[in-house]
Amino acid sequence: MEFIVSKREFVRGLARVQNVADKKGTMPILTNVLLSAEGTALRLAATDLLLAVASTVGADVRKPGSVALPARSLFEMVKALPDGDVTVLVGPNNSAKITGGRRRFEIVGMAGKDFPSLPSPGSSEMRDLPVDALIELIGLTSFSMSTDDTRPHLAGALLENEDTALRMVTTDGHRLSKAEKTLTSSASSKLSLLIPAKGVHELKRLLDEAAAERRADEPSPAVAIGQSGSNVFFRREGTLMAIKLVEAEFPAYQQVIPSGGDRHAQMPRVTLLEALRAVSLVSSDRTSGVRMQFAPGKLTISSENPDVGAGSDELDAKLDGEPLTVGFNARYLIDVLSALGDDDVMIDMAGELDPGVIRPAGHRGFLGVIMPMRI
Repeated sequence: MEFIVSKREFVRGLARVQNVADKKGTMPILTNVLLSAEGTALRLAATDLLLAVASTVGADVRKPGSVALPARSLFEMVKALPDGDVTVLVGPNNSAKITGGRRRFEIVGMAGKDFPSLPSPGSSEMRDLPVDALIELIGLTSFSMSTDDTRPHLAGALLENEDTALRMVTTDGHRLSKAEKTLTSSASSKLSLLIPAKGVHELKRLLDEAAAERRADEPSPAVAIGQSGSNVFFRREGTLMAIKLVEAEFPAYQQVIPSGGDRHAQMPRVTLLEALRAVSLVSSDRTSGVRMQFAPGKLTISSENPDVGAGSDELDAKLDGEPLTVGFNARYLIDVLSALGDDDVMIDMAGELDPGVIRPAGHRGFLGVIMPMRI
């Protein structure tokens, strides 16, 4: 096997796939990236059996073939080569010589035929979704996915597309985030997919790359999405990502969202964010609990910690309803406020033991539900 490829294209292709390679698995072949050269193209692929990515770049193929090479080492070697063309020559023992200019590396690989086959969408219907909308939905919800792998139904994001609504919902059992965008065209069929957290993060990488390549005067690029069996597929200009869906039922999130509270407080987002960051410096590392006292015209945030001390801050706030004192995990509120870009936010509450709902003031494209805590 022998091919010549531009270093720039080689690095871009490796960057797309090498993060997917299984670094801690028990199957050595999964720590590799599969290189397949044929015709005028080099195909790079990696998988951990739950997530797979394949990317194709142009190449001058002198001798077709395939080989599996250590993903991280190969990526670092190619990045270290000088700009220009890179020549890869693979011997019969799967050892690859990688040359760029006068710099040369040699890396030991495995037979390409031993690499597991990757999922394929086949003839499944693929629909286009705007990249910018998906990026925004992930940014508004990914922080509230559970990090507990023993609860797979929470360690991921629910992606729904129904009519013109594109929606993403996440929850870790203590908080919930729901973001929605309205598309210009209606979906021909309903889509409801529970995507695992790693898949969400790798999808974000693919989308960010597509967004970065767009010129300022161009509309949002699109990514094609389709489902085949237990996998969801995303395709974007020479790159195909397959993610095995979570085989568990996402909570009935509509039942978690409070129907409405009789107290509504509005305040500047950045001012609230800065106050929470400051006061939480003295909160417990374990709970990050702060007390929030809502009164006419103001909000007082305070926290006490016998091991550290105490802190408080007061800010202007518009309150509609009776005064209320409630405890929240400051980190949960900080995550929401950091993800939003609006000037003002609204917090809806019913009582000190009821969930709080935070949303941008003026529209309902996002809402966050946060369970209260005793302070």
